[in-house]
Amino acid sequence: MHRERPVVTESPDELKALLNHESHRQKRQRLHALYLFATDQATTRQAVAYLLGLHRETIGRWMACYATGGLSALLDIYVAAGKPSSLPAAVLADLEQQLQRPEGFPSHQAIRVWLMQTHQITINSKTLQKLIRRRFGAKPKVARPSDIKKR
Repeated sequence: MHRERPVVTESPDELKALLNHESHRQKRQRLHALYLFATDQATTRQAVAYLLGLHRETIGRWMACYATGGLSALLDIYVAAGKPSSLPAAVLADLEQQLQRPEGFPSHQAIRVWLMQTHQITINSKTLQKLIRRRFGAKPKVARPSDIKKR
């Protein structure tokens, strides 16, 4: 089925300015596709797809989105929310405060014990390690006494 070329309401100069200032790769590709239609460098979705190195159905989805919602709908990129944290927000805030203390925790096991005693929460040790490292950037450890021979 042949679909009509989208009617671009923005001027080529306006699209060029948006394209130059956009830093997000996916949004820049979409703006580039629209710019190619606006400047008549490409007249079909297949030509735009060839010039951008994408599939023609991808261009078709983008242009359908543009036709129904305009430029704002075209530039709306879906980002998945991801898996929710296994700990409640209040516990995460308390844990962050505890990690900020100068004495900190000597080990991940000590954090697990603290969570059990304070908040009655059990958590897998690997999950806790990843959470502490990725979310808070912390490495729980204490200074170990150095060997006498090293001195």
